[in-house]
Amino acid sequence: MLLRLIPLLFVLLLVGCDDQVELSQGTISQLGDKGVLIGHFSQDGSKLVTIDSANALTVWDSRSMEALFTVPQDKMPELSREVVLSKDNNMLIVVGDNQLKFWSLATKKLVTKVNFTGVSGYAHITSVALSPSMDKIIVAMSDGTVNMAHLHTQVNNQFAPHTRPVMHVEWDDKGELFMTAAQDGKLALWRFGSPDPVFTKEFNHRVTSLAVRKDFSEFFVSDALDNQVIASLIDGADKSELKYMARFKVFRKALFIDKSGLLATSSSKSQLTIWDTKSGNELGTWQIDTVNSGATIVDMYAPNKEKLVTLSSDGLLEEWALNMLANRK
Repeated sequence: MLLRLIPLLFVLLLVGCDDQVELSQGTISQLGDKGVLIGHFSQDGSKLVTIDSANALTVWDSRSMEALFTVPQDKMPELSREVVLSKDNNMLIVVGDNQLKFWSLATKKLVTKVNFTGVSGYAHITSVALSPSMDKIIVAMSDGTVNMAHLHTQVNNQFAPHTRPVMHVEWDDKGELFMTAAQDGKLALWRFGSPDPVFTKEFNHRVTSLAVRKDFSEFFVSDALDNQVIASLIDGADKSELKYMARFKVFRKALFIDKSGLLATSSSKSQLTIWDTKSGNELGTWQIDTVNSGATIVDMYAPNKEKLVTLSSDGLLEEWALNMLANRK
């Protein structure tokens, strides 16, 4: 029996060695020494906004790593829930419990404040998304409420399609449709201004991750246990399901690599995984650079199909060479 096992072990060792393709090009910068609680790349990748453990918000030039703007500490909410950059990188939205503060990056001045509530009196803001045309905004709440507000007319249509906190909101590329996903396990596609969904999907557990392609052709969604699918944005039908050896994986962040068949995901720990979107096969999992144990990826940006940049909770920017995966699909 032992002799029969030896060839099998040899094959497994070979597979294991082949899996160790080196993607990381190393850390290219570190943003301060207070870590990053919230961090987002701008849509074009030229800017980066972070909030550190001291609740200090900084807008960076992602190429020179120069700090372009810092919100004064006395103008920050007591607890920062989220930050949003407009598509043209001229507007910054700082999200508190029930208030949005709009900052002009051109003038570096506070433009206006807008309050939002849920159906229940205790609800706070959990997710915010500004439309590509920058005239509409979705403000989702912890009680499942969704606010559809038009910034020019100041009309807000409020409805409550979820029963638990809405943690994910994504716009389409034209600013007409948007997706919501919540801790109640429900996901839906909506037309702005209408309370009737285009389609819905339900999962057995809370949705932990949601990502859409730039052309809004398909989306990736993961629940908290063992359901991770790539589906069509026409009708929500599944196109592929992620496959992996472990009993289950936790998916925290996700990003479609534009003009490729790759999907990048991060775990609740210090891991980056790349997937083939057509087959659902796992192409590999790699450890990110860390300063502290338990560091995670807070955001990702792919300037092209051959490169990925990750931002960790340690404030480390790390570059990855995706072209190394060309022969592994």
